Amino acid sequence: MAEHPHSGIPHSGLDTRGLPGKQAFTLWQEHLSRHYDLRAQKEYPQAFDVRANFWQLGNVLLSDFQVPSQDWSRSRACIGRDGMDLFMVQLYRKGWNGPRDSGTMARAGDILIFDMAQPSDRRGGDNDTLTLFLPRSLLGPHLKAPDEHNLQLLSSRDPLAALLRDHLVGLHARLPEMSLDQAQAVLPATVQLTAAALNGRVREEQASGVRMAMSERIGSYINAHILAPDLNPETIAARFGMTRRNLGYLFESQGGVAAYIRQKRLSMIRAALSDPAHKGQSIEAIAEAHGFNHYRSFALAFQRQFGVTPREVRARGVERQALSSTPGDKLAEWARWIRSMT
Repeated sequence: MAEHPHSGIPHSGLDTRGLPGKQAFTLWQEHLSRHYDLRAQKEYPQAFDVRANFWQLGNVLLSDFQVPSQDWSRSRACIGRDGMDLFMVQLYRKGWNGPRDSGTMARAGDILIFDMAQPSDRRGGDNDTLTLFLPRSLLGPHLKAPDEHNLQLLSSRDPLAALLRDHLVGLHARLPEMSLDQAQAVLPATVQLTAAALNGRVREEQASGVRMAMSERIGSYINAHILAPDLNPETIAARFGMTRRNLGYLFESQGGVAAYIRQKRLSMIRAALSDPAHKGQSIEAIAEAHGFNHYRSFALAFQRQFGVTPREVRARGVERQALSSTPGDKLAEWARWIRSMT
């Protein structure tokens, strides 16, 4: 597990080759257990050879992985535990990634998008991937339907996906020659190309241009007024001159506009509970500031959405702060980089 400078770009890696299989898998699990529940497809593999390399390009990470077959899931409990709010853009150079039951299968040449604020349950086979980690605050504003891309497959046959694939491969290959300033100068183009590929393959239920444009307008309005006490389906419908029924139709995939507002507010509360800057505020005060006047109903809604209680999220935020300030942490630097993106 070596850390070393890489042409001015912070770089960190992990290599388990040569370790006994059980020890290697345990080490890999320690690095990712905060974000995923991992299971090796063999109980005691003779070897579990992982090679992972990360480059920190400011608030964006680019990595390459070579990992053996494994099952991994990101449950609501994991989401509540780490508070991660970013997109993972994964290009498969070798191997495959598929659902444990039914759903999207990615193969060599394909790109699979993971919204880390949403659950997933996957199985992979001897993967060699390039993975781009983009904060939602960076990519989300460029997406037509920012909450509709989890497990979206960009096929290797898709022209926009091919452009994105070539860009990521080229960027990765040239990192040894680039300074950090040069790499960061390329990132706006990387974000725009990623957004173009995703927007060009929006799911069929979001395909109506008029519907999409109206949903985007209303979503922007909700985000801008998310803490307004009178933000509700009635006032939004009146603001946009439509019936509550038509408004509900636009937000059907989110469970309705009231559910959409509640989910946004709960996500803001989760972020506040994880932020040391709010440690002096009580959970009740934070909930009330975000429109929840009854603590019991708030706590139940929070646990349903994230799989953990508000108090557990706060406790883990304190724990994470303590861990991040502890010298001699045995995890590779890239594991802490990922934590810092939450």
